[in-house]
Amino acid sequence: MIDQIVKLREVGLSFRKIASELNTTVGKVQYRWNKWNNELVQGCVDKQGASNEEDTERTLMANDLKGEMQAKLVSPRKVILFWKISEIPEKIIGVYFNSKMDELVHIVRIYDVTDILFTGSNAHHYYEIAVPYNKGYWFVKGLPANRSYVAELGMKVQRSDFFPVYRSNSFQTPANTIANENGLYDDLIQYQQHEDTALKWIDHVSTYTYYDESSVEQNDE
Repeated sequence: MIDQIVKLREVGLSFRKIASELNTTVGKVQYRWNKWNNELVQGCVDKQGASNEEDTERTLMANDLKGEMQAKLVSPRKVILFWKISEIPEKIIGVYFNSKMDELVHIVRIYDVTDILFTGSNAHHYYEIAVPYNKGYWFVKGLPANRSYVAELGMKVQRSDFFPVYRSNSFQTPANTIANENGLYDDLIQYQQHEDTALKWIDHVSTYTYYDESSVEQNDE
Protein backbone atom coordinates (compact mmCIF):
# COMPACT_ATOMS: atom_id res chain seq x y z
CA MET A 1 0.00 0.00 0.00
CA ILE A 2 2.80 2.45 0.81
CA ASP A 3 3.99 2.47 -2.81
CA GLN A 4 0.55 3.56 -3.93
CA ILE A 5 0.36 6.20 -1.20
CA VAL A 6 3.74 7.64 -2.20
CA LYS A 7 2.77 7.81 -5.87
CA LEU A 8 -0.53 9.51 -5.07
CA ARG A 9 1.16 12.00 -2.72
CA GLU A 10 3.64 12.83 -5.48
CA VAL A 11 0.81 13.91 -7.75
CA GLY A 12 -0.62 16.13 -5.02
CA LEU A 13 -3.51 14.12 -3.58
CA SER A 14 -4.54 14.74 0.01
CA PHE A 15 -4.71 11.98 2.60
CA ARG A 16 -8.50 12.07 2.40
CA LYS A 17 -8.51 11.61 -1.39
CA ILE A 18 -5.90 8.85 -1.15
CA ALA A 19 -8.01 7.05 1.45
CA SER A 20 -11.01 7.26 -0.84
CA GLU A 21 -8.96 6.08 -3.82
CA LEU A 22 -7.60 3.06 -1.93
CA ASN A 23 -10.87 2.31 -0.12
CA THR A 24 -9.35 2.70 3.34
CA THR A 25 -9.39 5.19 6.22
CA VAL A 26 -7.52 8.49 6.48
CA GLY A 27 -5.93 7.31 9.73
CA LYS A 28 -4.42 4.24 8.07
CA VAL A 29 -3.06 6.31 5.19
CA GLN A 30 -1.45 8.83 7.56
CA TYR A 31 0.00 6.04 9.70
CA ARG A 32 1.60 4.31 6.70
CA TRP A 33 2.91 7.63 5.36
CA ASN A 34 4.43 8.72 8.69
CA LYS A 35 6.00 5.30 9.24
CA TRP A 36 7.57 5.38 5.77
CA ASN A 37 8.92 8.90 6.36
CA ASN A 38 10.40 7.96 9.74
CA GLU A 39 12.12 4.88 8.32
CA LEU A 40 13.55 6.97 5.49
CA VAL A 41 14.95 9.59 7.88
CA GLN A 42 16.35 6.98 10.27
CA GLY A 43 18.09 5.26 7.39
CA CYS A 44 19.83 8.51 6.46
CA VAL A 45 20.85 9.11 10.08
CA ASP A 46 22.27 5.59 10.47
CA LYS A 47 24.17 5.83 7.21
CA GLN A 48 25.69 9.21 8.03
CA GLY A 49 26.52 8.15 11.59
CA ALA A 50 28.35 5.05 10.34
CA SER A 51 30.24 7.15 7.81
CA ASN A 52 31.35 9.64 10.48
CA GLU A 53 32.44 6.82 12.78
CA GLU A 54 34.52 5.23 10.02
CA ASP A 55 36.10 8.59 9.15
CA THR A 56 37.11 9.11 12.78
CA GLU A 57 38.60 5.63 13.07
CA ARG A 58 40.58 6.13 9.87
CA THR A 59 41.86 9.46 11.18
CA LEU A 60 42.94 7.90 14.44
CA MET A 61 44.83 5.15 12.66
CA ALA A 62 46.34 7.40 9.99
CA ASN A 63 47.72 9.94 12.44
CA ASP A 64 50.49 7.83 13.94
CA LEU A 65 52.06 10.96 15.36
CA LYS A 66 55.01 11.08 17.69
CA GLY A 67 54.75 13.66 20.44
CA GLU A 68 51.70 15.31 18.93
CA MET A 69 48.05 15.76 19.80
CA GLN A 70 45.27 16.63 17.38
CA ALA A 71 41.81 18.12 17.76
CA LYS A 72 38.88 17.84 15.37
CA LEU A 73 35.37 19.26 15.69
CA VAL A 74 32.71 16.63 15.15
CA SER A 75 29.80 19.00 15.82
CA PRO A 76 29.48 22.73 16.54
CA ARG A 77 30.00 22.17 20.30
CA LYS A 78 31.86 18.86 20.39
CA VAL A 79 35.50 17.98 19.71
CA ILE A 80 37.51 14.79 19.59
CA LEU A 81 41.06 14.94 20.94
CA PHE A 82 43.45 12.17 19.99
CA TRP A 83 47.10 11.54 20.69
CA LYS A 84 49.81 9.01 20.00
CA ILE A 85 50.44 6.66 22.91
CA SER A 86 54.23 6.70 23.23
CA GLU A 87 56.92 5.60 25.67
CA ILE A 88 58.62 9.00 25.45
CA PRO A 89 56.37 10.79 28.00
CA GLU A 90 56.75 7.85 30.37
CA LYS A 91 60.55 8.11 30.18
CA ILE A 92 60.46 11.87 30.73
CA ILE A 93 58.23 11.52 33.79
CA GLY A 94 60.49 8.81 35.19
CA VAL A 95 63.74 10.75 34.67
CA TYR A 96 62.65 14.23 35.77
CA PHE A 97 60.00 13.46 38.38
CA ASN A 98 60.92 9.95 39.52
CA SER A 99 57.32 8.86 39.00
CA LYS A 100 55.45 6.27 36.99
CA MET A 101 52.83 7.27 34.45
CA ASP A 102 50.16 4.99 35.90
CA GLU A 103 50.59 6.62 39.32
CA LEU A 104 49.73 10.10 38.02
CA VAL A 105 46.49 11.81 37.09
CA HIS A 106 46.38 12.40 33.35
CA ILE A 107 44.86 15.74 32.40
CA VAL A 108 43.61 17.45 29.27
CA ARG A 109 43.53 21.23 29.37
CA ILE A 110 41.32 23.13 26.94
CA TYR A 111 42.57 26.72 26.62
CA ASP A 112 40.39 29.57 25.37
CA VAL A 113 42.79 31.43 23.06
CA THR A 114 40.28 33.59 21.20
CA ASP A 115 41.94 36.58 19.49
CA ILE A 116 45.32 36.09 21.18
CA LEU A 117 48.73 34.68 20.28
CA PHE A 118 48.89 31.81 22.74
CA THR A 119 52.16 31.49 24.67
CA GLY A 120 51.13 28.68 26.99
CA SER A 121 50.21 30.89 29.94
CA ASN A 122 48.10 33.76 28.59
CA ALA A 123 44.78 32.03 27.81
CA HIS A 124 41.55 33.79 28.77
CA HIS A 125 40.73 30.72 30.86
CA TYR A 126 41.02 26.96 30.66
CA TYR A 127 39.21 23.76 31.56
CA GLU A 128 40.89 20.71 33.06
CA ILE A 129 39.57 17.21 32.45
CA ALA A 130 40.91 13.96 33.89
CA VAL A 131 41.31 11.43 31.05
CA PRO A 132 42.73 7.91 30.59
CA TYR A 133 46.06 8.45 28.81
CA ASN A 134 46.27 4.93 27.37
CA LYS A 135 42.92 5.32 25.63
CA GLY A 136 44.50 7.57 23.01
CA TYR A 137 41.46 9.80 22.46
CA TRP A 138 38.65 11.60 24.26
CA PHE A 139 35.48 13.46 23.33
CA VAL A 140 34.63 16.82 24.90
CA LYS A 141 31.23 18.44 24.43
CA GLY A 142 29.54 21.62 25.60
CA LEU A 143 32.13 24.05 24.22
CA PRO A 144 30.93 27.69 24.12
CA ALA A 145 30.19 29.09 20.67
CA ASN A 146 32.41 31.30 18.54
CA ARG A 147 35.62 30.74 20.51
CA SER A 148 39.11 29.50 19.59
CA TYR A 149 40.76 26.72 21.57
CA VAL A 150 44.01 24.81 21.99
CA ALA A 151 44.26 21.58 23.98
CA GLU A 152 47.17 20.16 25.96
CA LEU A 153 47.63 16.69 27.41
CA GLY A 154 49.74 16.39 30.54
CA MET A 155 50.03 15.01 34.05
CA LYS A 156 49.67 16.26 37.59
CA VAL A 157 53.15 15.93 39.10
CA GLN A 158 54.87 17.42 42.15
CA ARG A 159 52.61 19.64 44.28
CA SER A 160 49.82 19.05 41.77
CA ASP A 161 51.67 21.05 39.11
CA PHE A 162 50.54 20.47 35.54
CA PHE A 163 53.27 19.11 33.26
CA PRO A 164 52.21 19.30 29.58
CA VAL A 165 53.35 16.62 27.16
CA TYR A 166 51.40 17.21 23.94
CA ARG A 167 49.73 20.29 22.47
CA SER A 168 47.03 20.17 19.79
CA ASN A 169 46.29 22.29 16.77
CA SER A 170 43.94 25.22 17.35
CA PHE A 171 40.24 24.86 16.55
CA GLN A 172 37.24 27.20 16.60
CA THR A 173 33.60 26.59 17.44
CA PRO A 174 31.07 28.21 15.08
CA ALA A 175 28.77 31.04 16.09
CA ASN A 176 25.24 30.41 17.35
CA THR A 177 23.81 31.92 14.17
CA ILE A 178 24.50 28.75 12.20
CA ALA A 179 21.12 27.23 11.46
CA ASN A 180 20.08 23.70 12.28
CA GLU A 181 17.51 23.46 9.52
CA ASN A 182 16.04 20.01 9.97
CA GLY A 183 16.88 19.26 13.58
CA LEU A 184 18.84 16.15 12.61
CA TYR A 185 22.39 17.53 12.55
CA ASP A 186 23.24 16.56 16.10
CA ASP A 187 21.91 13.04 15.55
CA LEU A 188 24.00 12.61 12.44
CA ILE A 189 27.28 13.12 14.27
CA GLN A 190 26.65 11.19 17.48
CA TYR A 191 29.08 8.44 18.42
CA GLN A 192 26.93 6.27 20.64
CA GLN A 193 29.68 3.86 21.64
CA HIS A 194 32.13 6.53 22.85
CA GLU A 195 32.32 8.38 26.14
CA ASP A 196 31.49 12.08 26.14
CA THR A 197 32.82 14.69 28.53
CA ALA A 198 30.77 17.85 29.01
CA LEU A 199 32.60 20.89 30.30
CA LYS A 200 31.29 22.25 33.59
CA TRP A 201 32.12 25.17 35.88
CA ILE A 202 32.59 24.37 39.57
CA ASP A 203 34.00 26.25 42.50
CA HIS A 204 36.34 23.69 44.03
CA VAL A 205 39.13 21.85 42.27
CA SER A 206 39.13 18.05 42.16
CA THR A 207 41.55 15.96 40.16
CA TYR A 208 38.74 13.71 39.01
CA THR A 209 36.18 16.36 38.09
CA TYR A 210 36.07 19.12 35.53
CA TYR A 211 36.87 22.69 36.42
CA ASP A 212 37.88 26.02 35.00
CA GLU A 213 40.63 28.27 36.26
CA SER A 214 40.79 31.80 34.90
CA SER A 215 44.16 33.37 34.19
CA VAL A 216 42.87 36.54 35.89
CA GLU A 217 40.25 35.55 38.46
CA GLN A 218 37.61 32.95 39.26
CA ASN A 219 33.95 33.88 39.26
CA ASP A 220 31.10 32.01 40.91
CA GLU A 221 28.45 30.85 38.50
